[in-house]
Amino acid sequence: MNTTAPLTPPAAPSPAHLLEIATTAARLAADYLRELDRDGMAREYKANHHDIVTEHDRAAEEIIVGELQRLLPSARIVGEEGGERPAEQPANSADGSVVSFYVDPIDGTSNFAAGLPLFCISIGVAVDDELVAGVIDAPILGQVFAAADGPATLNGRPITPRPTRRAQDALILSGFPGQRMGSRFPEYAAHATRTLEDSVSAVRHLGSAALELAYTAAGWADATGLSAINSWDVAAGFHILRQAGGSLRTWPGEGDPNRPDHLQPAYVGCAGQERLEFFDVLQDELQAVRTGN
Repeated sequence: MNTTAPLTPPAAPSPAHLLEIATTAARLAADYLRELDRDGMAREYKANHHDIVTEHDRAAEEIIVGELQRLLPSARIVGEEGGERPAEQPANSADGSVVSFYVDPIDGTSNFAAGLPLFCISIGVAVDDELVAGVIDAPILGQVFAAADGPATLNGRPITPRPTRRAQDALILSGFPGQRMGSRFPEYAAHATRTLEDSVSAVRHLGSAALELAYTAAGWADATGLSAINSWDVAAGFHILRQAGGSLRTWPGEGDPNRPDHLQPAYVGCAGQERLEFFDVLQDELQAVRTGN
């Protein structure tokens, strides 16, 4: 008589464990990028001269992907340079959950190639399309923002939530509405740029969506937002912002409004639960322009 109990499939990895995996992979890429000589760096162009890539974007992504696949071969990986990589092994968790890593090996490539320190590695983690963890590692600045299912942290210390300041006192980190929307909708862009600058104390554009989200989460800015973005740019930042006590709204553009937030192209994130109403209204207006409503 066989009395051996049937094997129970393992539970899906916890958010804390997934964050540990992402942080380990980001750290390896950060070590690689930190040691580079960035003087006279060669660059290539993707869609146009506003969208550049270097050999180190690809190399850093391969470092990250290799480590993620080693530590969790059942995960799906979506990277800026390599696209979607299916899981190397089928998921074997009890509930069949699918883990996805959203990887931007260098967010802020133009800054990186120019020698500026304002760039980072961003890795967001979703389980069945729900964000559960994220890490943003700025290797030259020595800043590592992270969050799983507890408080967001900066270099291991919890980030203390703070309210969003009123508009006239607010500092916004944003390039909104951006070059792409400016080319498509010049009249709207002129109106939006003027409204944004007139409504707040200051507007600064860092050239890295992930860092702008992280700095808003840290309370160093009151809001951030963009009109056209990719999942690998914002997945980690969205989760860190929310876990730090911030608030987030997204807009679908011409896409499916039922997609998860990190798959939507437009957003406004605020340091606290208080919203900057004029910024949300600007996104509402852009949404109407984009859809012809």
